[in-house]
Amino acid sequence: NLNVAAFRQEFKSFQLNTFNGLFFLVQNVNGCSNLVGGSGADQDAVATTGTCAPGDVTAGVRSQGVEVEASVYPGSNFAVTAGFTYADTKYKSDLVGNNTGALPLATELFLLPGQNLSNAPKYVVTGSIAWTPDIGSSGLSGLVYVDTRLSSDYNTGSDLFPEKEQDGFATMNARIGIRGAEQKWAVELWAQNLLDTKYDQVAFNSPLQSAGSGSRAAVQAFGALGGASFAGQTFSSFLAEPRTYGITLRGKF
Repeated sequence: NLNVAAFRQEFKSFQLNTFNGLFFLVQNVNGCSNLVGGSGADQDAVATTGTCAPGDVTAGVRSQGVEVEASVYPGSNFAVTAGFTYADTKYKSDLVGNNTGALPLATELFLLPGQNLSNAPKYVVTGSIAWTPDIGSSGLSGLVYVDTRLSSDYNTGSDLFPEKEQDGFATMNARIGIRGAEQKWAVELWAQNLLDTKYDQVAFNSPLQSAGSGSRAAVQAFGALGGASFAGQTFSSFLAEPRTYGITLRGKF
């Protein structure tokens, strides 16, 4: 089997929740076809411009790409699947902070215009193998299953600070077991994140550990703002689960 799908979506009032180290900042991100102050005013450190007339407000996020799914069954008890997704998921080049255009994009979000969304890798490749062979004529059957997922780079922070970038990585899960006649019982040994891949799920600005919003990108763009250096920000992250494993017993009555 082979399935191919193309998609294109636009989002208005894309609600973005960002922790800046002091509080949660929520904005309904929209695009603007004629930004007050000119294109690029949404990246102004002081945010004196960057608003938009209501009639010029547009969708702020566009996601487009293609998905391919394939499956092969060389035998009655054997299956191989594979998948590939290319997703170009970006903010528009000029942005405002609400659906009327009256609120400029928050200065903490100056990296958003024209960039990929957080947690949105451009490429994802998946695959799996499942084998359930009969064991003799007793009705017993085995189970061997492996799946994997490969992801390209993406940023884990909603403000897209470069310190929150996650390099591409691959994960693998596996399961092996034996099942009784008519699958009335089963014993399975399993492992999640079999390769013990280490990666960040979400990175964030550590609370109350800097005088400013804190990325090296902010230093490069704005230098010192209001006499306070942005260079001292500390970042934290929620890590993905390490390798876990166990045994599962199943039964039907």
